[in-house]
Amino acid sequence: MDMADYYLRLKKRYAAEADGIWFPVTMDELAAVFDCTRRNTQFLIQKLKEEHFIGWQPGLGRGNTSKLVLLRNKEELMLERAQYLASHGQINEAFMSLRESDGESLHAEFRTWLVEQFGVQKQKSEADVLRYPFYRPVLDLDPMKVVRRTEAHMIRQLCDTLTQYDAASGQLKAGLAHHWEHDGTCRRWTFYLRKGVLFHHGKRLTADDVKYTFARILQWNPRDWLVKSVQTIEVSGTYSLCFELQERNALFAHFIATERFAIVPDDLEQLAARRDFTRLPVGTGPFSIISNTESMLVLEANEHYFAGRPFLDRIEMWVWPGYEEELRQEQPLANSHLLYFEALNKVESVQTLNQLELGSTVLTFNLSKPGVLQDLQLRQAIHQVISRKQMILELKGRRTQPASGFDPGFYDAGYAGDCSAAATLELLKHSAYAGEILQLYTYEYFSNEEDVRWIQTACRNIGVHIELNVLPIRELSQAELIIQADMIYAGEVLGDEPSITLLEMYRSNNGYIQNHLDPSIRQKVESMLSDAISAQEEEQRRVVLRAVEHELKQRVNVLFVYHSLQEVGHNPSLHGISLNAWGKINYKDVWVK
Repeated sequence: MDMADYYLRLKKRYAAEADGIWFPVTMDELAAVFDCTRRNTQFLIQKLKEEHFIGWQPGLGRGNTSKLVLLRNKEELMLERAQYLASHGQINEAFMSLRESDGESLHAEFRTWLVEQFGVQKQKSEADVLRYPFYRPVLDLDPMKVVRRTEAHMIRQLCDTLTQYDAASGQLKAGLAHHWEHDGTCRRWTFYLRKGVLFHHGKRLTADDVKYTFARILQWNPRDWLVKSVQTIEVSGTYSLCFELQERNALFAHFIATERFAIVPDDLEQLAARRDFTRLPVGTGPFSIISNTESMLVLEANEHYFAGRPFLDRIEMWVWPGYEEELRQEQPLANSHLLYFEALNKVESVQTLNQLELGSTVLTFNLSKPGVLQDLQLRQAIHQVISRKQMILELKGRRTQPASGFDPGFYDAGYAGDCSAAATLELLKHSAYAGEILQLYTYEYFSNEEDVRWIQTACRNIGVHIELNVLPIRELSQAELIIQADMIYAGEVLGDEPSITLLEMYRSNNGYIQNHLDPSIRQKVESMLSDAISAQEEEQRRVVLRAVEHELKQRVNVLFVYHSLQEVGHNPSLHGISLNAWGKINYKDVWVK
């Protein structure tokens, strides 16, 4: 506890005393206020006096009354303390420190100060620091466990994969491997690594790190379909290795370009003894992670990055829960922000980038277990009662257009067309539904929670009863829990290479669709997916994947709800900004004019 805390205790105890006016106290009173011995109380009084918090006139003799004067304004002190905490990465603590103040003006002044801290900060050293707010901490950064887009995006800043997919050219390009080849059967793949690549802690990358990465994933998740398909990994040299697959896979080099196959060092166990790898991963990426707490995530440029040092020197993501609501009022410096979609509709930004998100929100019906949802007419009634247009109109936000599949470019207007209430009730009347309570699960995210409440109300209006279960996303990524749910509502975002994301999603043993598949079509879908994986041409894969989607829609195993808009606002001084598939900015390419 610092002197400001002790002073605030005095202000609380002697709230009736005006600043600058002397009043009598005893040492016993002060010892009770500070909750310490008389000797320590004397030490604290002296320190408070030296730091000009108080004036002090000691009474002569033990038990005699002394005189005290309070010199610092409580509100000013609380504001200074909150600012100090926030600027040192303790934003949660800063907000908590203001809770004792009833003055809204103090809270407003702190929020105004906080807004001014965001944007590009030029340091005396000429370092360029990009600072922006985000609504939650990002603490789950182990590449093999990634389940959310923001985490996947951060992993891209910190780690590299053997290969990389370039969305602009539509081509696979070199990553940590500068060259790769297969034996013609697509079962034996050989990768040749760059030399001289360093992990953030100084270790040199070798083929042993690659082998370790894949073995680690298999140990953590023995059911992982891709790693399980690797029969052997043979290290043929310091910078080369071969993967022997159990079956033909023309897309192996594409699959391992995804975030979960980011290469980690083989001395990770030793590292983990010194740092929490989940919060503070070590990779070879353009930025290294300096700190990551409930309040702040800090990245710094990797001076030795093999693909060229980033232009930005430091990135700070300040965790400000509910910040998008705080920015409802126009702020004079709002234009200096990098603002993701959560807050963009709250402030005006000089420049924005936006794109329609590839992917869709979906509602899956669990047809892998017996129950009333096995009745097709009940599923059709739920499908028809969800008016996508009405949901978008009422809930607004990023919700942009009704979906009939994952790709907004293949929209079927007849799929989610509004049906009459009479037709919907007629379906329900002829179904097996008899008032059962259906369990609908989703993961914690504000738009998901709004959506499921809307769906619950729409279904209640036709007599279908739904109970909502909102869980942390990590919990809802467990196959055992997925199988329990009658329905799951989630957003599925397709990555830079959409067909690869879809194949991963359909085959994931922890996937919502995979675990809710109708057993009667499971084998058929699996055969179609195998055909897609074997296809050399992307258009062939797209045709097969659209056929899989058609099966899901025809059997009403999955409902597609809406597509979202991705949008980022930024100050015009930031250059090199572009949106990736996650709706995020690749910080390596950003520079300040």
